Amino acid sequence: METTMNGRWTVPAVGLGLGVALFAASAIGGDPGTGLVMLVVMAVYVGVLLVFRSRSETIGVLGGRPADERLASFDLVATAIAGVAAVLTAIAGFLWAIAHGQSGGDFAVVAAVAGIAYVGGLVWLRWRR
Repeated sequence: METTMNGRWTVPAVGLGLGVALFAASAIGGDPGTGLVMLVVMAVYVGVLLVFRSRSETIGVLGGRPADERLASFDLVATAIAGVAAVLTAIAGFLWAIAHGQSGGDFAVVAAVAGIAYVGGLVWLRWRR
């Protein structure tokens, strides 16, 4: 079901690239051990994708394999659930931070970006369709 060789390797390459970036950032921050753990976690994730993506529809979708309509709808709903979870976590973190006398600015930025992206997405989709 792979459409291109390029598409087949995009997600694994991005996963390993992210692992390398996590390691580099952690090493620059003075904690290469934690960075190595993060790199290993990403490498194991990529390995699972490569080994099992042809045996499991779900892992295939996670690995970037084109999905049929049913799996594409699952992916869309799962993405929405993840977005709601991230926004609720940002709001909860903001509330916790200000309740403890901190600014909560980091959480506020994440929540604001999510809100702006949501409204922008609605406007763009409405204009486009």
